[in-house]
Amino acid sequence: MFKKFFNKAVVLSGCMIMLSVSTNASATPITTSAEVVGVITVTQNTAMNFGQFSVGGTGGTVVFPAGGVVSTTGDVVHLGSEVGGIADLNTSGVNPAGATVTVTVVSPAPLNDGLGNTMAVAPNCLGPGGALGSPCTFASSEGTAEQVQIGGTVTVGASQVVGVYNGTIEVTAAF
Repeated sequence: MFKKFFNKAVVLSGCMIMLSVSTNASATPITTSAEVVGVITVTQNTAMNFGQFSVGGTGGTVVFPAGGVVSTTGDVVHLGSEVGGIADLNTSGVNPAGATVTVTVVSPAPLNDGLGNTMAVAPNCLGPGGALGSPCTFASSEGTAEQVQIGGTVTVGASQVVGVYNGTIEVTAAF
């Protein structure tokens, strides 16, 4: 009998302790929020054009660095009749101020003349504030279009076939 009474007393005292703990608790609502921002868009203002050049017996390169001046290596002579130039792009969108924007230039397929002849292109990127490379990374200004330049190097073979060579370079931008 004592044991039964004692067990009930222990259970009752345990309930009293639990009741006293639960009556000291409180709840506070926490305010939360989220913001979805728009995507970054890339708009081409001018196309990349390596211009006109001739090649001798050894080949070489035509270099149009983003933000720089055309130069050549090897036996390549750049002609002044069509100067050419770097690609000029804008990145824009509803971007938060100071967000890191990364512009990546994907390694392109070679330029081709449509007859099976090709020239390799190695692009580079120049972002605001002089961030050069691929990718180029920079801090954005809220809602402002940022100028990005794409330059590169085209490799001209020693026996490169005369013609007009075309291609595309994929550029992506992301926060």
